[in-house]
Amino acid sequence: LLDVGGFCNGILGGLVSITAGCASVKHWEAIIIGMFGGLIYEGASRLIKKLKVDDVVDAFAVHGACGLWGVISLGFFGDPDFGGNGVFHGAEGCGKQLGTQFFSAFLITMWSAGISTMAFMILKAFGMLRLSDAFQDAGADVMEHSPSKAYKGKEAGI
Repeated sequence: LLDVGGFCNGILGGLVSITAGCASVKHWEAIIIGMFGGLIYEGASRLIKKLKVDDVVDAFAVHGACGLWGVISLGFFGDPDFGGNGVFHGAEGCGKQLGTQFFSAFLITMWSAGISTMAFMILKAFGMLRLSDAFQDAGADVMEHSPSKAYKGKEAGI
């Protein structure tokens, strides 16, 4: 019934969401941004699963989607008392910060996609992008992380 991993990732997504704007929003705004971050995590996680993308730790949902929301949220919640210019504060020219945040989010996305694509292409060219089928069938824990040592206490009844 309760997905503990998803619950913890939702909390982490909320924390990731507020990181970008933590110095420019009030405490109650940080709570709202974080709560939306948890919801955005859940939606992104479900979408990634529906699209059958292999992301076992929900890294994209937590850091990608919630981080993107955190950058954009500053354009809504940025408080003029703390150097922000968010739409919800109605200051003169408040839409400019929202536009800047969207542009920044776009640039961050393009940079990350470009660097990741280059890294993945290099790894693929050297045959280092994926584990072998036999390795995957046996499981990375068994082949790489020596769980027989890690779980020895459990097997011994400790």
